[in-house]
Amino acid sequence: MHSLRNPSVLLLVVTALLITGAAARAQQDGDVTVIIKAKSKPTALPTLLVMCDLVCDWKLDGEVKGHIDAGGSAKVKVEPGEHMVEAATEDGVDQVKQPSTVKPTGQTMVSIELWPIRYARLVAEQEERDKAAQEGQAKTEREMREKAEQEAREKAARERAVEEEAERQPWTDPATGLTWTKQGSGDVSWPQAVYYCRNLRLAGYDDWRLPTIDELSGTNGNEANVHGDYLKGDPFPITVGWIWSNSKLGKKGRAAGYAWVFQSSRYGPDIHSVILDCEACGVRALCVRRTPHP
Repeated sequence: MHSLRNPSVLLLVVTALLITGAAARAQQDGDVTVIIKAKSKPTALPTLLVMCDLVCDWKLDGEVKGHIDAGGSAKVKVEPGEHMVEAATEDGVDQVKQPSTVKPTGQTMVSIELWPIRYARLVAEQEERDKAAQEGQAKTEREMREKAEQEAREKAARERAVEEEAERQPWTDPATGLTWTKQGSGDVSWPQAVYYCRNLRLAGYDDWRLPTIDELSGTNGNEANVHGDYLKGDPFPITVGWIWSNSKLGKKGRAAGYAWVFQSSRYGPDIHSVILDCEACGVRALCVRRTPHP
């Protein structure tokens, strides 16, 4: 009886009686089962170890996980199976997406290599810069070459213009005071030659005419000019050629009007002149005028 007064002993006795009574009722009713199970320990998740060769920020399956120092690592507990690991440099320029299969147990390691990607990008950018520099240099050289060629063409055009202007300017023989054109006509008939000189407007003068045979003969020089002809002052733009004169004479049995023609000589300061029997023959015209004395 003294033992029943102890509270602990009393509690044990009451609990045993309750259990015994519950079991007895269960046997009598036949539809109640009492099962007592022990608690099981939870299964441990596997570990994912992520390493990065450069300073990076990383994500797991699109979820931001944090920062990893260069050569450092980070651990996280994950469900086993397929996962996507993403990492990017701090500036966000270079990025990696790397799928990974996590094992059911233990630790799965993922190594993120950002440096090869950065290196390839830097090399490509440098190649682009080098290409742009080469193209720029080539463009500059091409523009300089084109500019030099253009300047050469313009210089040549100016020189040609000066030469042409000089050719257009008449030449005055200081010995005779006669002014001659340096450019004659093409082959024309005698009437056309007369018309050509009468209507010529050159160097501000309009009193040009065909020269006489004596005036043409007076152009002979004692030394050959640059063309090899014995002419004074290079008044003619041609070398050897026939030139209409304004001298006409009639011959017995022929109508008046046939003209003398003059030819410059390469064989010395000789006068070469003949009578041309047809006014329609093609011969050059060279015009002359006399400068009045002041």
